[in-house]
Amino acid sequence: MTERRVCPPAPGPLEKYASCFDDLLVSLAQCRGLREYLTALLAQRDRNKTLTCLAGVEPATGALS
Repeated sequence: MTERRVCPPAPGPLEKYASCFDDLLVSLAQCRGLREYLTALLAQRDRNKTLTCLAGVEPATGALS
C-alpha cells in the first residue's frame, strides 16, 4: 500500500479540529474538502442564504403557485 500524502493545513486553530477526522477520511481529496468546507463555514460573507436568514424574507409573487 502506498504511503498517505499530507494534506495542506487549514488556517489557524481550525487545523487542530480538522485533523481529528483524518483517520475517518480515505483520500487526500476528502481531507482537503473537509478543510475547505470548514473554512468556508467560518468565513465572513456579505450575503447569507441560511434558513434562519431566509425565514424573514417575503416570497416572490407567484412563487408558491
